[in-house]
Amino acid sequence: MLRLARTGSTGLPVCRLLKRTLQVPYSATRLYALSAITAPLISSSAVQLQPTRWYGSKKKGGKKSKKDEDDAEQFPLDQDPVDMDKMSQRMQAQVEWFTSELRSMRAGRANPGILSRVRVNFKGGSAMITDLALVTVKDAHTLLVIPNNPDEQSAIEASVRNAGLGLNPRADKNAVLVPVPKTTKESREKLVKDLAGTAEKVRVHIRKHRQDAMKQLKAAVKAGLPKDETKTWEKSVQTETDKHINQVDELLKAKSREIERG
Repeated sequence: MLRLARTGSTGLPVCRLLKRTLQVPYSATRLYALSAITAPLISSSAVQLQPTRWYGSKKKGGKKSKKDEDDAEQFPLDQDPVDMDKMSQRMQAQVEWFTSELRSMRAGRANPGILSRVRVNFKGGSAMITDLALVTVKDAHTLLVIPNNPDEQSAIEASVRNAGLGLNPRADKNAVLVPVPKTTKESREKLVKDLAGTAEKVRVHIRKHRQDAMKQLKAAVKAGLPKDETKTWEKSVQTETDKHINQVDELLKAKSREIERG
């Protein structure tokens, strides 16, 4: 039992007294104090305080129950998170494109691949030179082009000359001779440098396909793919990427040696 002295209309001194004496929150003491003040016989009677229980708010994000874990979304067991075949095909397409670029690159020696991209314009349409003629090596610095149809000889000669390859072909009976000039040291160095830049572009495209696969894996993880399986798939994607990058590196080294030999 505690006798309260009425001081003013707010009861604030009483609140402070209750806070110090009972060690309860200030808001609770104010309620007690105001109730006591409004009692008709506050000066002569005691105010009995009723204990109040204070509840803390329930925290969110607690430990999940086993039932919650069982109900969590699981990634389908019959579905691969990454289409490895598709990714590998796209990477291989980049390697094949690079291989084609190397064949058409002039390295100072006669190579049929130099003419692989020449398109021949003739009366009635156009076609690739490899569809209209047989391209072979006559000697180390000369290509021999034998047309399937002798009437297309002049068209083939003109198309090779205008292909932007720096070649000056000439007609020889029913064939076309294409001399391949030797390269200088400066031109070989520039060619190797340009080749390295092309190889890097191919690597970038291969890594882009890897990034696409990793995005698919990330989506699969959100859909419930277990972490241990995720690590296995990440390793497989990286292994496939490294394989194709190494192919590009080997092609680059071989072609660079060929160019440097002149």
